[in-house]
Amino acid sequence: MKLLTCVIAAAAMATAVAFAGPEAMKNLQTPQAGKSAVFSFGGEGGREFMLDGKPFQIRSGEIHPQRVPRTHWRHRIRAAKAMGLNTIAFYVFWNALEQEDGSWDFSGRNDIGAFIDMCAEEGMWVLFRPGPFVCGEWDLGGLPTYLIQDDVTPLRYTGNAQFMEAQTRYLEKISEVAVPRLCKNGGPILMVQLENEYGSYKTNHDEMAYIEWLKDFWTRKGAGPFYLSEGSQNHHLRFVPKGVAVGLDPADNAHQMRNALRIAPGVPVFSSETYPGWLRHWGEGNWTPSRDTLNSVRWYMKDGVSFNLFVYHGGTSFGLTAGSNSNDKGGNFQPDLTSYDYGSPVGENGNLTKEYFEYRDIIQAALPKDVVLPEPVQPVAMEIPAFRPTRVADFHQLVTIEEPQTFITPPTLESLGQNQGIGIYTATIPAGPAAELTCHAHDYALVYVGDKYIGSLDRRKAENKIQLPARDKAAVLKVVVDTFGHVNFGSYLEKDRKGIMGKVLLGDNEVQNWHVQRMSLTALPAVARKTGHNRNRECGALYRAEVKLEGVPQDTFLDMAAWKKGYVWVNGHLLGRYWHIGPQERLYCPGEFLKQGNNTIEILDTYMVTDTPPAISGKTERNMEVKKQTKSLNNQWD
Repeated sequence: MKLLTCVIAAAAMATAVAFAGPEAMKNLQTPQAGKSAVFSFGGEGGREFMLDGKPFQIRSGEIHPQRVPRTHWRHRIRAAKAMGLNTIAFYVFWNALEQEDGSWDFSGRNDIGAFIDMCAEEGMWVLFRPGPFVCGEWDLGGLPTYLIQDDVTPLRYTGNAQFMEAQTRYLEKISEVAVPRLCKNGGPILMVQLENEYGSYKTNHDEMAYIEWLKDFWTRKGAGPFYLSEGSQNHHLRFVPKGVAVGLDPADNAHQMRNALRIAPGVPVFSSETYPGWLRHWGEGNWTPSRDTLNSVRWYMKDGVSFNLFVYHGGTSFGLTAGSNSNDKGGNFQPDLTSYDYGSPVGENGNLTKEYFEYRDIIQAALPKDVVLPEPVQPVAMEIPAFRPTRVADFHQLVTIEEPQTFITPPTLESLGQNQGIGIYTATIPAGPAAELTCHAHDYALVYVGDKYIGSLDRRKAENKIQLPARDKAAVLKVVVDTFGHVNFGSYLEKDRKGIMGKVLLGDNEVQNWHVQRMSLTALPAVARKTGHNRNRECGALYRAEVKLEGVPQDTFLDMAAWKKGYVWVNGHLLGRYWHIGPQERLYCPGEFLKQGNNTIEILDTYMVTDTPPAISGKTERNMEVKKQTKSLNNQWD
């Protein structure tokens, strides 16, 4: 018993040395318009965050403004403050800012400067996470897909001149937003994150020189101090430059933090991503909050440990922005949902969960007694009565982007300048007996011979073979490839391409001379031609409904549970993907996408062809039933 007591006492002493303690929670300083502040590392051994010379605890919540309707930004920021947080952390998604024509879009949800200013107005500090790579379950981790038009593309690497030139162009643009808003310049930005989880990349070209380049870039811009977010294992921490704070993704216990302090002495260590829930893929279980994270926050508040809840509010991966996961060889493919709810304390439409109030109570109890947290506000949502769309056109009638030439082997969509969407590959195959077709489709394909539907290939299930029937004459083989987002974590993001990968074999013979048509889906496909609905047996159709709304529209969730697989546009805004395999059955539609009066809702279902499609209604909340359990990896991928 005496020995156990000594061990516990020693552990407690080590913990006390590593963390700021209650004094850090007494620094209640908030950003003041135009007033500079000094954020630095100090205290014993330089291991504490200091704000104007006093210990400071970062209590942060992650919100991605590019995933949140702009009209709701202020509500989400205020809800974070009402929970007892004092800082907002957020990724910047480069590929949403840089447009296909080379221009830059900083409007709407991309107005990063306005979001930072709003944080300051609400008395919240900012942790700025510009990437260039961010992961974030976002398409290609935020990198633009023009970087991977070639088959072999080393990314995040000083030896790739194209990447470094493009990265510099992006960082110059985003630094124009960030530098005037650094706390030393009167803004709310405390720290800039140099890169994201580079220690988890695991390629043959990982290099400290890349991180040092980023540090030098931001130092020349006058930024600093800096931090990196990394996993908590030793191999994750091998690219931390001297003088850069260490954010652990996550820090679940004192041992992980002390280990990081040993590897990176003289700088603070904090939990840069503490997971109140976890991401979800198509075909998995529903979102569930993590009860363990409540205990983590109790520890942080007891010892003054700085932390960032990732994500405090997830929002939505609108359009085609959701990413995917895979292993380092591209197997075990797992596409992310449109929803980025994450099991967060603040739900997809801003709803405050039971866990939100539990976090609030834990934080409130540890703050100085005279601190009174603001009262949070629950958002308003609306129902929309059931409506039934009508069929506008069959899939084969829709306009595609025609390619004037044929290709010996099928090209990737990226090589044709397209990010995701649909690729329609056709080739002529000879008469012959039944045979097996081998086709590596990324990511989901419908296979036809003539206009006869043969079956599907699903990359999630590693399906790349399908039996074709006998043919008494030459026939057209058609492979309609429907894509998901690019891999956003790990080394395979350098290799992930969309469309058909490599050679297609019919038996032992290669199928050549392919013609490719494309639908980018960035805008709704138009109808190319009118034919009778029963003249073609291919799957898929475009449907449309006009829905009249009275009064000011509120947020709603369109219930797509009875539909198959496809995409939904509301007044021209692509909400994202739906798929009957779940767990997500309802697509979040912000009130700002709707209008008083007539609203046009369009659905491209890649499977369904019917004159009487299922009715759709608007619900006030997302579906939450848990039909199967899915484990939270808590960022422990390896």
